[in-house]
Amino acid sequence: MTKRKLKPWVIPTAYVILVIIAFTFLYMLGNIINNGLNSEPLSNVTDVLLDNESLPANKEVTDTKVIKPYTAENVKATKLFYDKDKDEATQQKSLIFYENIYMQNTGVLYESEKQFDVYAVLDGTVKNVKKDNILGTVIEIEHSANLTTFYQSVSNVKVEVGDQVSQGTLIATSGENKINDTADNCLHFQVYHQGELLNPETFYNMNAKDLI
Repeated sequence: MTKRKLKPWVIPTAYVILVIIAFTFLYMLGNIINNGLNSEPLSNVTDVLLDNESLPANKEVTDTKVIKPYTAENVKATKLFYDKDKDEATQQKSLIFYENIYMQNTGVLYESEKQFDVYAVLDGTVKNVKKDNILGTVIEIEHSANLTTFYQSVSNVKVEVGDQVSQGTLIATSGENKINDTADNCLHFQVYHQGELLNPETFYNMNAKDLI
């Protein structure tokens, strides 16, 4: 019986066919895996980031305007913010005289004949409640990394450190200070925006989106 020899091209051809089959199989397997992953729901964290309804705070900030820290009609500004760009006569009216020293007013001093309520001007977190020798009781509220407000000379504090407050939340009532020790119902209001003092009278009615 005679043995037949394989032709020289048979074995190389078989290897090529096997390689083609292997690559085709891997390609099809990769498509199946990718399709399977794409059909599965995204993780909870990703869902939160992509779901517009889960970010109501941004929508609220867009249309929110700053309010005044009081609503009583009989409240008057008796000592305005010291503005370096104002004329000398106006600046002199914004100086605080205490223990024979003149100081530039860094906020606005409000007074009334009757006690009045004090409100948070925007949503925020109470960062501090403390006593100051000159300004009396002080509430600090952080609205963002860029914006902090100080409610000074208050009494009957309604909030504690760590409390989350909404715009319009009653946080205290008017109180006393040593800037004007003849007035029983005062509020000294101060605003820091991006680390700089801001005139409260220009702060009111601004859009929160431009501040936060």
